This record gives sequence, C-alpha cells and structure tokens, in this order.
Amino acid sequence: MKTGAKRVNPVTVIILLFAMIVTYLAYNRTLTETSPPVYVIPVKGDLTGGMADFVRRAVTEAKREKACAILVEISTFGGSVDAMKEIGEILAEVELPVYTFVNGKAISAGAYIALAGDKILMTPAAVMGASQPRTVQGKEVPEKEMSAIRKIFRAQAEARAARTGLELDPLLAEAMVDPEIEIPGVIAKGKLLTLTAKRAVELKYADYIVENRNEALARLGLGDTRIVQVTQTPVEGLVAFLTHPVVSSLLLTIGFTALIIEVFTAGFGLAGTVGIVSILLFFGARILSGLAGVEVLLLFFLGLILLVVEIFVTPGFGVAGIAGLASVGASVFLSYSNSSEALLSLGLSTVWTLVLAAFLFQYMKSSGLFQRLALQTAQTKEEGYTAVPTYEVYVGKEGLVVGTLRPAGTAEFDGERLDVVSEGEYLEAGTRVQIVRTEGRRIVVRKINE
Repeated sequence: MKTGAKRVNPVTVIILLFAMIVTYLAYNRTLTETSPPVYVIPVKGDLTGGMADFVRRAVTEAKREKACAILVEISTFGGSVDAMKEIGEILAEVELPVYTFVNGKAISAGAYIALAGDKILMTPAAVMGASQPRTVQGKEVPEKEMSAIRKIFRAQAEARAARTGLELDPLLAEAMVDPEIEIPGVIAKGKLLTLTAKRAVELKYADYIVENRNEALARLGLGDTRIVQVTQTPVEGLVAFLTHPVVSSLLLTIGFTALIIEVFTAGFGLAGTVGIVSILLFFGARILSGLAGVEVLLLFFLGLILLVVEIFVTPGFGVAGIAGLASVGASVFLSYSNSSEALLSLGLSTVWTLVLAAFLFQYMKSSGLFQRLALQTAQTKEEGYTAVPTYEVYVGKEGLVVGTLRPAGTAEFDGERLDVVSEGEYLEAGTRVQIVRTEGRRIVVRKINE
C-alpha cells in the first residue's frame, strides 16, 4: 500500500506567509533608515547666541549621520547681528547641500540666513527683507556699522550667485539693509526692500513657491527621503531664553539688588541666595552660548570680594572699592560681544538696581521686616559695652620691664603683667617705665629718667 503525500496544514501556511511579510517590512524599514536622511533645522523666534549653538549642534549631527541635505526652516523677525553672522558662517562651511525654506517670514537677520541656501523656497504668504540694523534702543546705527552690515548682505548674495550660477543683483540685498539705496522699478529711496514670495522668485532671490514643507522637499527631489527633525534640547531652549537682551538685564538687576540687600541684613539668607542664583544664570547662559568665557564669572566674583573687603575691612572708600566696581563692570561688559548692548544692559540694570533697592529698603523699614532681618540695636560704651578690654585706667601707672622691649614686650604694673610697646626705643629688662597712652588694645610706655 502506497503512502500518500502529507497535506500541509493551512495554519502553517498562514504563519509562513505572515513571517515572510514581517521579514520584508523589517528589511525594507532597515534599508530606509540606513539611507542618508535630510535634516530639518528650524530657525524660529529671536536669534540669540543660544540659537547659533543649536544650529551648530544640528549641523554637526547631520554631518556625523551622513545626511544627504539640510533644510533650514526659517520663521523669525531677526535678532542679534553676531548670532546672524555665526549661523551664516556655520551654514557656509557645511559640505552638504543646504536649502532654506521661509515658512512665513525671514525679516532682518532671517533674510541673511535665507540667502545662505543653495535654493530658497517660500510659502505664498512669506516675506523676506527689512534688514536695517538697529541699536538696542531702537535707533539707527552709525554709518560705519551700517556700511559693514550692507557689505555683509551683499557678500552673502554674491556667494549664493557663485554657488548656484544665478545672475543675482547684489544691490537688492543691500537695499534690504539701507533705505538710502534706490533701485528703479524695485524700491524707492527712503524705504527698505521687503520681498514677497512672488516678487522674490521674479528677482531670482527665491527658487520656488510651495505650500508646506512636504511640498518643499518634493520640489527638491527629497520627497521620499527619510526626515530627521532636529529640536532644541531643554538646556538649549533655556540658554536661548536667558541670553535674550531683556532677560539678561532683568537677571542683572535682580542679582545686584538682592546682593545689596544681603550686605545690609544679618547673616546669609534668601536675598543672598537669590542674588547668587541670578548672577550664575546670567553668566552661565552666556558661557554656555559661547558669548563669554569662565573668566568673566571669576572677574565678577573678584570684584564682589573687593567690594566686601572695602565695606567691612578698610575704612572709607578707596582702592579696593574702585577696583571692585571696575571688576564687576568689566565682567558684565566682556560678557557681551557688542559694546553698545553691553553698556545699555549695564546702565539699565544699575539704574533699576538703585530704584529697587531704595524701594525695598523703604518698604522693609516701614513694614518692620527690616528689623527682623537686620540688627537694629547697638551696644554702646555708655551702656557699659566695649568690643575690647578698656586700658585707659592704666594710663599714668609705673612699672618694670620684664623682658627686653624690641620695642614690644612685657612689663609688670602693681603685680599685673601687660603686653606693652615702647615709643620706638629698645628697653632692657628692669627699666622703669610709665604708661603714657592706650590705643585700643595697644599700651604705649615711656622710660622714666631717674
């Protein structure tokens, strides 16, 4: 009897098919994930030193992961000129295709960063330009600085033209910065150039108008490429917040005010803690963002030590006090890369520190809080208190030198030995002396001529 072929169990077939499908999907996913990705770096909000550090970290990661391209997504009204230049330099040094996508606005420093792209894409409602530099007070910068920024924008446009082969008019980039530049048919004198998406494409300052990021990637031929969205770490976000000009000045004001209050209150308490934390946040953020080095923090605390010495050790206000103020001021000044911003921040924080300190002292005094924080009573001489033993009663007494005075030594008066000092001469043991005056704990004697 012949044995027939065994039938395959349907369940086994289903399991086999399921295993093959899972294997295919896993293998396909592995291939996709190992293919070079495109890195999307958002540049949004105020441009600060913290933002520049974030872009540097993202670019470094993109190069390490062998990305095929970088897409910088821009939505900003601008910010620090130093941060703008640093971000531009970082993108210029990347040996990868760099594309910029203006998703809304690239105003002021944002326009400069947009020009760093090999190709520029804009949403229909996006704008780019209006890049006139201003001081922290909102005033026009001096002509020398204006000229420098104008040339920086021109150089960026010329560099893009060289990379892409496009015939760009670099005067358009200068017109974004300087309202005195007139370009017939484009911008009248007295106005800053701001380009809409449509106008930017017409003038070859943008390549495509797209609705969103996905369409932007598709137009660049990267629609099926794996995307890596880079986000700021909590520390990077905190540094960017703390290095904002307003926040920096606020930290200085709080720190200075709290430390002044701590000096005039008993012990070390809440005010001192708040002051030190505020100062550490100010300098720490600037050190982490690369705006300053550790030396500025050391310089600040050196100034603080000199001021404490001046207040509690040396009388009056002299060299230590002046050096202390100079050190504190220099530490703040050196933590900024822009002298006008440094002077404004230091000036504002100083003025508001005086105002707040005066207000808080007045409030604490009237509310009774100051009495609980500071020592209000004094132990006076009239009440029988003295900080050191009183030796005035010894003036006029006569005695014998016990050991040679050189000119300090010991003498005995009515059976009591005291540490004394002569008026400068050496006196041998057994010499009769008289106490002529006391200076605190110092007893001065004079030889009795017999």
